[in-house]
Amino acid sequence: MRHVFKATKIGWDEEQEGVWFDSDFYSKEEAEAEFKPYQGTTQRGYPYTGYEYDGEQYHDVTYMGEFDDDDLPQNDTEVRQKRKR
Repeated sequence: MRHVFKATKIGWDEEQEGVWFDSDFYSKEEAEAEFKPYQGTTQRGYPYTGYEYDGEQYHDVTYMGEFDDDDLPQNDTEVRQKRKR
């Protein structure tokens, strides 16, 4: 089983990617804690809180649920169809 997160990368194109953590080694809370918050400032001077994990910076991070290893969702529609919890 894996805890699956959807994360939006910092940048204008709002690229999203899936990030997962093995639930044998991480609780949901421990996995969420891997995304370290940081304070940044936009080019126009507005403050924001971002999140960093494994050297990548994200605008936001959303927990999608826990899924079987062989049934991980590939998009938002599959998340709704496959949600286990």
